[in-house]
Amino acid sequence: MSNPSPQAINLYKALTNRGIKCRMEAWDEHKHIDISIPWAKIDIEVDGLQHYTDPEQIKADFRRSYYSTTNDDFDTIHIPNSIIDSYLDRVANAIASVARSHYEAIKAENKSIWNRIKKIFK
Repeated sequence: MSNPSPQAINLYKALTNRGIKCRMEAWDEHKHIDISIPWAKIDIEVDGLQHYTDPEQIKADFRRSYYSTTNDDFDTIHIPNSIIDSYLDRVANAIASVARSHYEAIKAENKSIWNRIKKIFK
């Protein structure tokens, strides 16, 4: 497990202060995620400059994103450290809002699936 950046720690604290239950350095059986909100199927990567300037890191990020979209159905947002440093509260508010709406959509979809299954067995 890697050491979380100060920006990832600050965002994690800001999200938990907004009532968002999340995990730092979550493992999805392929990679560590800086912050995961499993109940909303959202992963958050807080990225340093190397994620935008190092070709090998960019390739690795492509592979990581591909894994998430094809294997665990999570949406991933990448946020530069500098954005967290400058706009922590605004970013945390936006993520909290999106997480709650994602969760409501997931609940509605699951309810719809169960309703269809119930109709089949009536």
